[in-house]
Amino acid sequence: MTTRMNAGLRPSQFLTALLLNSAAIAALSGGVLLYGSAPVAAQQSASFSYAIASGNLTTALNRFADTSRIRLVYDASVTRGLSTNGVKGTMSAEAALSQLLSGSGISYHFTSPTSVILNAPAPAATGNAGSVPEGAITLNTITIAGNSAIAAADATYSSPGSSTYLSQEKIELFRGTSTGDFLKGQAGIMTGDNRNSGAIDINIRGMQGFGRVPVVIDGAQQQNTVYRGYSGVASRNYVDPDMIDGVEIVKGPSAGVYGVGATGGVAVMRTLTADDIIKDGQDTGWRVRGSLMSNTSSPPPEGTTGGLYGVTKSYITGCNTTCVIQPIPDDVAKMDMSKFGSKTGFDRPAVLEPSSGSGSVAFAKRWENFELVAAYTRRKVGNYHAGTRGETPQIRKTVNRVVRPGRGGRPDTWIETTSFALDGLNRYRAGEEVLNTSQDNTSYLLKGKFMLEGGHTLDLGYMKYQSKFGELMPSVIIRGEGAVQAPLSDVDVDTYTARYNWKPDNNDLINLTANLWHTKTETDIRTPYEFFGDDYTQGYSDVAKRTGFDLSNETLFDTRWGDVTLNYGGSYTYETLAPSKHRPNTPDGGTLNARDGWRKETSGFISGEWKPLDWLKFDGTLRYTKTHSYDNALTRIPTKNPADAYYLNNEEKSSGFAPIAAVTIEPLDGLQFYTRYAEAIRAPNLFETTSGWSFDASPLLTLKPEHAKNWEFGSNLKLDSVFDGGDELRFKVAYFNNHIDNYLTRTIENKPGENIGSTTMRNLDYAKFKGYEISARYDNGWFFGEASGIYYTGTEFCTTEQTNSPLRPNCFGGGVPSGYAQMHLPPKKSGSVTLGTRWLDEALTVGSRVTYTGKRATELGNATSGGYTAGIEWSQYTLVDIFASYKINEDTTFDFNIDNLTDVYYMDALTLGLMPSPGRTFRASLTAKF
Repeated sequence: MTTRMNAGLRPSQFLTALLLNSAAIAALSGGVLLYGSAPVAAQQSASFSYAIASGNLTTALNRFADTSRIRLVYDASVTRGLSTNGVKGTMSAEAALSQLLSGSGISYHFTSPTSVILNAPAPAATGNAGSVPEGAITLNTITIAGNSAIAAADATYSSPGSSTYLSQEKIELFRGTSTGDFLKGQAGIMTGDNRNSGAIDINIRGMQGFGRVPVVIDGAQQQNTVYRGYSGVASRNYVDPDMIDGVEIVKGPSAGVYGVGATGGVAVMRTLTADDIIKDGQDTGWRVRGSLMSNTSSPPPEGTTGGLYGVTKSYITGCNTTCVIQPIPDDVAKMDMSKFGSKTGFDRPAVLEPSSGSGSVAFAKRWENFELVAAYTRRKVGNYHAGTRGETPQIRKTVNRVVRPGRGGRPDTWIETTSFALDGLNRYRAGEEVLNTSQDNTSYLLKGKFMLEGGHTLDLGYMKYQSKFGELMPSVIIRGEGAVQAPLSDVDVDTYTARYNWKPDNNDLINLTANLWHTKTETDIRTPYEFFGDDYTQGYSDVAKRTGFDLSNETLFDTRWGDVTLNYGGSYTYETLAPSKHRPNTPDGGTLNARDGWRKETSGFISGEWKPLDWLKFDGTLRYTKTHSYDNALTRIPTKNPADAYYLNNEEKSSGFAPIAAVTIEPLDGLQFYTRYAEAIRAPNLFETTSGWSFDASPLLTLKPEHAKNWEFGSNLKLDSVFDGGDELRFKVAYFNNHIDNYLTRTIENKPGENIGSTTMRNLDYAKFKGYEISARYDNGWFFGEASGIYYTGTEFCTTEQTNSPLRPNCFGGGVPSGYAQMHLPPKKSGSVTLGTRWLDEALTVGSRVTYTGKRATELGNATSGGYTAGIEWSQYTLVDIFASYKINEDTTFDFNIDNLTDVYYMDALTLGLMPSPGRTFRASLTAKF
């Protein structure tokens, strides 16, 4: 499906556009064809002045959408190859659209004052009247609600900034084994610590964790930062992919109401709506989906060991006549790796043997003024198995001969020793079951929408997510203990939402949205540590609660100096972090006491768009944020005399302004150049300002908020009917220079004159990430392709203040000693290419995706990691996935995938523990609507 697209260029203009773009379009792209103009308060009865020439219908509809501020939703095949007589004069949007479509057979209907669905011509009567040809696609209404709207796929190629849109179809296509796998292959976007817990922790251009990338689900936020041992933390968000309708990810500071604290970016997710379930022309609908996958095994009993234990061994293999010769044991001599470490974990299922699965059912009912959605999902996935090809761990054999010269005519003596040790970071062997990677998830969704007279709507929702999952603290395997199957950990998330929207007819001044939400996340992590002996389980539990309210309004002004759109509003959030009632804190401040504190944040913003000329546009935003946090726990303050130590509660307050400004010029239709400067302020989050295991918040330090100051320069190319009537070509290239003043991270160092006495959070002077990003897409109906990639030209973490280590430099490419920054450092280069074709009147889609991930942007060492954070260095890897989707009929679709086709053995970028990623995995799903 598609919406408005700019007119196609003549061949000469097309060549000029490519030259001006200063980039060779070397990769074609395609996939999701869904796009919409910016949501504004327009109405089909309002009058507009049109001057749309005759010619290609798709091009004409693009111009109509631009002029009318109307969102068009339709399948690209509906208008392919059709022409129009155009329209000229002042008239209503509905009258203009009727003229444009005259004679085409295409019908339309307004689903809202600013949204229109176009339907293909009705087939000739050859039997049952009104029958629909096999393979026809029923389109869903796209509901837009102010700044919370999920941008369509084409917005990437028409906005002064970088973003990514993932539709429900694309999420299903590249779901993978772990929840965060659906984000793979998106330039500048990764998921941190993806193989633990089934949560999503999004990294955007090197920025991750502590609220740097707010994840908003139906207007609510549940992000909870959890303890991950010495080696890091994770900011976790939980949602089942079957519940997601679409995802928009904005890279860098955002102008919308959800941009508070977004120094990295914003991810906005929308759950299922009635339009995703109910077929066109009906008022009741069901959607049922079942999925199977291979390459997993049920988790073994608790305490089961895996990986290579006790690898380092030495054997005396020879000596002179003064020694006794000791032969090498047979199992070692044969270098049989299965003789080392665990003897279990090698019962890997066959490639096409189902071993895990999921199922979901969704129901929707629509009445005149109310609609209801209910959905249920169950997903059960065992521990996956690693791949077998590539750089798998090996046993290294070393032979040493020590010779002692003889004296007094005595012969030399010698001893020859053979040693065997693990060669490679990982302790898991090729094809072995990777412990603690299982998930057992249950999700519920209930939503109701009231549609009242006068443009009033009220959405109420409840979502519950429950999961039992494998969890492995990175520090366990880094210490050399290997891996142990832990008791399954638990998470329970409740989300409540209420959204009110008022959009009166014939009123461009009001498009008001009020949003109230509450989330509660209970986390109970259980981790095995070998040194605890018989009682080896060490746990960590907490309860995170958030309550938020936001209010925004959108206003459109049509002035003699051009159209102006304003969006303004504010938000308030209150959150708490406390011990779980199942594992209360100990009075003496035990080793794994949960953090205990509260935080409140207030923000207001105003943003605007001004388009004085057809080829010139200005965007601007100003945001003010004020934050206050408090640690309920007391922190011990050391003194020179230990007897004089005292205790304080940590309290942090901060506030500040952050502007955004962008300029876009369009010298030719479909070709844009833009410059964007964007700031964002992120005050320390609740985890950073409270005391607990791995670091204490220091009341003697005043933390400053992070202040992102980002530049982006880019070009968009958006063309239609380039090589044949109805094809689409999109291309984007951008240079980004992201500078973050007062970057926050953990550190163990005291500055001269300080006596903090413990590991704590500090401000660095700044952090910087800069590089190039590219994305492209092409689709002509039969063939489609998509490509994207990112290359970092530099990463830097700097402090200008002298420390207690005079030999230490001020700047590091990969973080600071014992910090968290290095855990979030992305690969220096990565990219993906997707190619596919459609057959049988587009009922069958087949294709393949190749993704490349390079090494970390800079190598880590003890100087930048320290004993607290032993950085994991993954090797570069290339993965091949294949996919097929067959539309059995209008309402039933079968999807088939093989992930990691070549069975590569690899570790995910941004992994924290020494856990290899899934090997070759087959997935199949069947989705039916009725």
